[in-house]
Amino acid sequence: MKGNWFFIGFVIVILNVGGINAQVSSASEDSLVAGFQRLRAAQSLTKKIEINDSLRSVFRRVLQQPESFLYSFDTLKTVGKIMSPDNVFRIINWNITHPDGASSYYAFLQFYIEDKNKIVLTELTDMSERMEDAEQQIVGPEQWYGALYYQIVPSSDRKRNHYLLLGWDGGDLLVNRKVIDVLSLTSRGKPKFGKSVFQFGKERKKRVVFEFSYMATMRLFYDPDIDMVVFEHMVPIHSEKKDIPASFGSDLTFDGLEYEDGKWILRENLDVKNKKKILNKRKKDISYTF
Repeated sequence: MKGNWFFIGFVIVILNVGGINAQVSSASEDSLVAGFQRLRAAQSLTKKIEINDSLRSVFRRVLQQPESFLYSFDTLKTVGKIMSPDNVFRIINWNITHPDGASSYYAFLQFYIEDKNKIVLTELTDMSERMEDAEQQIVGPEQWYGALYYQIVPSSDRKRNHYLLLGWDGGDLLVNRKVIDVLSLTSRGKPKFGKSVFQFGKERKKRVVFEFSYMATMRLFYDPDIDMVVFEHMVPIHSEKKDIPASFGSDLTFDGLEYEDGKWILRENLDVKNKKKILNKRKKDISYTF
């Protein structure tokens, strides 16, 4: 009899968990899917912002639920959902395009406190268009340098108490950007972006922003086998245009950032012969454009 009660209790727990997940999916995910469909169809920026504000309200409510942390939101095809490799946090991320070709970015960061079964939810506010000298700024979530993230570089040792976020920024009609930002989290899940850990020769940077022609592509990714961030070297098509990012494209060589003594140090002209197959496997960056 005791075994039967245990079995019944186990079934109830499973049903309860299933019911919670069903609640997340049916009550909220359908609303989000419909909202993003309307966002995709909207023509004016004013209408896009109006619809987007409603979507943000739904996300605020849903993403505070602990069970939402591992929920896949599979039907949200036009929203980025990226989990940190150590399952400490997740970022929900999307963008809206403007008539001038620029984008505004939106994101929520979920930080999971396991022993309390609690989510600390932070909304990130894109202020990149107003940010001067972006590579030298340390900012909070209310002054975020907006981008669409596609890879998170984990904090693999105790000395490296930060994460790298690799992202894409559509720039405008002439320029695209790739971004390497630094995320630091307090024990309570409060995020901070930017940190003086990048060493480019004699120059220190708090984040890295690559600008190049909208017609060009740039591979930027983390290679765990060598524990380096690898990226294509971008150069001006004509030497006299070295100060014009819209003229930059890849010269098909690779540089990298290697972590050493608390810094990510630039290593130029990487020997990629043994990595040729990996480097030539061009992964399309996530771009959710409305």
